[in-house]
Amino acid sequence: MDLFKSYELVEAENGGFDLILHFDKGSMDAEFAGELSKSGRDKDGGKQNLVQGILEKFPDLKINTVKIMLGAALVSSFIPVLPAYAQAAETSAGTTQTQSAYNYNIKVSVNGRVKTFQNKPFIYNNITYVPISEFGRTIGANVWWNSSSKTVGIKLNDKSIAFVRGNSVARVNGVKAAMPASLSIKGVTYAPLRFIAENLGYKVTLNSTARTVDVSKGTAQTKYTVSGGDSLWSIAKKFGITVDALKRANNLTSNNILPGQTLNIPKAAAATPAPAPYPAPASGTKWPAVTYVVQPGDTATSISKNFGVPAADIIKYNYMTSSQWFEAGDKIAISGYAPRAYTVTPGQAKAPARRGTPVDWVLEGQYLVKRNASFTVVDVVTGKQFKARMIGGYNHIDIEPLTSADTATMKSLFGTWKWSPRAVVIYFNGMNLAASLSGMPHDVDTITANGVNGHFDVYMKNSSSHSSTASSAYIQEHNNMVMKAAGQ
Repeated sequence: MDLFKSYELVEAENGGFDLILHFDKGSMDAEFAGELSKSGRDKDGGKQNLVQGILEKFPDLKINTVKIMLGAALVSSFIPVLPAYAQAAETSAGTTQTQSAYNYNIKVSVNGRVKTFQNKPFIYNNITYVPISEFGRTIGANVWWNSSSKTVGIKLNDKSIAFVRGNSVARVNGVKAAMPASLSIKGVTYAPLRFIAENLGYKVTLNSTARTVDVSKGTAQTKYTVSGGDSLWSIAKKFGITVDALKRANNLTSNNILPGQTLNIPKAAAATPAPAPYPAPASGTKWPAVTYVVQPGDTATSISKNFGVPAADIIKYNYMTSSQWFEAGDKIAISGYAPRAYTVTPGQAKAPARRGTPVDWVLEGQYLVKRNASFTVVDVVTGKQFKARMIGGYNHIDIEPLTSADTATMKSLFGTWKWSPRAVVIYFNGMNLAASLSGMPHDVDTITANGVNGHFDVYMKNSSSHSSTASSAYIQEHNNMVMKAAGQ
């Protein structure tokens, strides 16, 4: 999909440009434009891909604001950088920050010696990025690339990291870990320096005076500085320990932590990563007493000041991370958790199954499966399986098969492409989720060479259509198939 078929660059009085993207109401891209204005709390999919496209299209321009126009109506506007609260530990007030796409005013040293890179490191969204191939050679690591799956890997001694380029999940020695998404610029893969270095056994520190990030070899990391959006659970998961072990190591009597706080990481656990337990549930179907509708330009920091609630709590109450941001029009929770149910637990299933749990999409499903997540789809009747990726969706999941072989398997289920759905189970992150799959490709297409043009609808319990014109009979068909997938 070419997002830039129709656009305007308007020079701003204070320097830089405002970018206006135009979508026609009848075009294939109209649903994408509408999604940007209506999407849920998962902000790291469509917006992130759009920002990446803008940066590649206009690498030398300072883009102040992006405005999304659907016909003559303004449906969304945002600043194409992460808000101030989503800061990585390697940045500080001493490091020059600008609104331009990439800040090259940073140097990288390894064991005390500043290194020269052909492709310069830079700061983007307050995270230092390095060209992974060059950085790997600098520290003597082996870097590999699989062009078919677009997977990048780096290995040093007994430590290895692998990730799909552009995704925000990596595998560290085979264990899943959240990672700031890598960037691709003119064919060069840039990876987040701190994540890569620390998971390979290095220590990363910032010399703000010299504007230098130093990477030094040492023992396994034993300290961690809390960033905005962190929770005890997310930190425990990062280091493969339990929340209780983390609390004991720091003499904590509650789950409250603050950005800038330094935590001790138990050495033995840091050296032997293991899956962390799921966080204690904050179940409920009612909104807390204090809620807020996000306005253009709002950040967790600004909302925090307005209500006197810590930014970290606002992020936590809305099940967000530091890689996500609020969008104008969203209703968010201020004084407690947003409504959410917990009927399944990641890791509880060891393999795909032909029967799944019917989770409510609004209260639970949307928090379990995120944009860019890849998963296995199991047909309930035949048991056939194929791989797919969530490319978007706010009222339901929009998917595309990963490969042409996956598309062929999917098409064999339907015979010919058609809207009538089938009962399926989504196997993701150790969970089998009851769902319904429609067999008609339509609108936005993001995965090339998979043998089909367009994406497909996947519904969970209480999912709804993106369009108000969808028939109640079609939605009921999906609901029936979800129940069939649940064995009901």
